[in-house]
Amino acid sequence: MENNFRLFINISAQRMCQHYLPKLLEAIRCLDEKELWLCETEETNSIGGIVLHICEHIRRNTLQLSNSAIQFSSGIEEYFPNVHWASAPLCEYVQKTFAEWQKEMEELLENPDKLDMHRIYHLVEHTAYHLGQIIDRTKRLKRISFQFCQKGLNEKSLREMIEAKCIK
Repeated sequence: MENNFRLFINISAQRMCQHYLPKLLEAIRCLDEKELWLCETEETNSIGGIVLHICEHIRRNTLQLSNSAIQFSSGIEEYFPNVHWASAPLCEYVQKTFAEWQKEMEELLENPDKLDMHRIYHLVEHTAYHLGQIIDRTKRLKRISFQFCQKGLNEKSLREMIEAKCIK
């Protein structure tokens, strides 16, 4: 059973950091500050706000991985700030946030009994959902195709990466 937990942790960490993070950074890097913080309608959030929403969710999960007793007084359902950072500082913040989470996930490999599988699964799923929004909006604004699959960001290469890491 412990091997299944370790595999789940590895799959989650690799999916987030080797699959989602590069896509997120590529989308952010092709936008200028105005495009990052543009709200297309009153009902929609900016791409930058969605990025910070993802980061806040990851940050909270990182804190709870390091200390399961941590509780937050409110949720992040409406947390979509507009801070108007340029793409470079936003990318730095994203990379730092993902790196801190990955570090906690690596420590979890040493202590898999601390695993809250539901929390991790929700985080990965939540990140994927919002990443899809960001990529779609960026493609529409910039009229580009990222061709992630052709660049090796696909399920086959992700699986190979995970299997290679798990064999070590």
